[in-house]
Amino acid sequence: MAADITPVYRRVRATVWLPLGFVYASYYMCRYNLSFGASTMTKTFGWTNEQWGWIVAAGFWLYAIGQFVNGQITDRLGGRKAIVIGAVGTIFFNCLMAFGTNFGVLGYFILMWGVNGYFQAFGAPSIVSVNGSWFGIKERGTFTGIFGMMIQLGRFGVTLLGGYLIANYHWTALFYVPAAITAVFTVIGWFAIRDHPEELGFEPPDMGEHDRHTDTRPLGMAATMKIVLTSKVLWVISGAYFCTGVVRHGLEQWFPKYLMEVQMLAPDSFAFQLRALAMPVAAVFGAFAAGWSSDKLFGSKRCPPAAIMYYIQFVLLILFYYLTGPAAAAILLILLSFFVNGPHSLLGGAAAMDFGGRKASGSAAGMIDAFQYIGAGLAQPIVGAVIDHFGWSGWMISLSAFALLGGILMTTIWNARPK
Repeated sequence: MAADITPVYRRVRATVWLPLGFVYASYYMCRYNLSFGASTMTKTFGWTNEQWGWIVAAGFWLYAIGQFVNGQITDRLGGRKAIVIGAVGTIFFNCLMAFGTNFGVLGYFILMWGVNGYFQAFGAPSIVSVNGSWFGIKERGTFTGIFGMMIQLGRFGVTLLGGYLIANYHWTALFYVPAAITAVFTVIGWFAIRDHPEELGFEPPDMGEHDRHTDTRPLGMAATMKIVLTSKVLWVISGAYFCTGVVRHGLEQWFPKYLMEVQMLAPDSFAFQLRALAMPVAAVFGAFAAGWSSDKLFGSKRCPPAAIMYYIQFVLLILFYYLTGPAAAAILLILLSFFVNGPHSLLGGAAAMDFGGRKASGSAAGMIDAFQYIGAGLAQPIVGAVIDHFGWSGWMISLSAFALLGGILMTTIWNARPK
């Protein structure tokens, strides 16, 4: 039987999801730190943009593999243990990235960043697994937006730190400092996070007609895989998330290098910081707008706001080719961050909870997110090669078709709801 959402329940739930959110925000600091080292590290070691793209791609591809594997592990171990395992791994391999200054060998950095990507892949299934048990179906869209806002604090933090560290210290600080911050939040999370309301004496909230059971014992791997792999909606969402991977990471992994090399902005300058900080702020509002509108304007349907945002991305990416002035480019980067991160937060969070259900939400999130990072990995060396051969004018154009395809896929399941 579903419990009412009482003030006491809300307060106790906050003591779970706030530490969870801070741990995952710190994951972001150990993931987005790499992009701030792009210009300095490529110059230091003499790498081309395409070679740099292979380092970034390795992280994404092992992240994708990790999503398939770690979604299953998370549904067996629980989100609390899984997110701590991932945090320990990402701390260790960020430190090994910094240790690479002693070698300067491309293959070393590809390997280290790749394994870091695998451990990062414990994050998304963990937060979906925990939050899927604590939040009812009618809350998930709005809360996904709020939670998306919170984890963007990690990007906000690494943006503040990244420009300062790369301008004032050796590039290795980009890896040591976020690792230390993640260690602090991981210790707090271990003691605060709980996988299910029942662990603290509460009944679970309304999970929807498709997910009424209150048994907290995990399903076997075959059962969770059946739920995920037989869902047409999850496959379509995964396809759209592949497109999100191409566009989102084609944008976010390369914009610091673009600002430094095309706009000629120093990474610790006010102009650079203003642009770089405005992007995660826009992402926060984009995540909230997508989640809120899905609950309040579209009756908890996730696909309509996602589709609309994909189509707007397409228009903005085309405009970027024609509007290249500093002010216009800055505005377009900020708008793109808003409209790219709306579907990212909504589909990877609320939709995974909805269509995976309480028992398989981690596996659903793992499958969906895996497709994002397959797309992201494929995009990186290609974007690098485009920039090497055609200059930065080809950057956004190379991403535009995927925004359009994402919108078309979401339109095909416009009215989808959990059964």
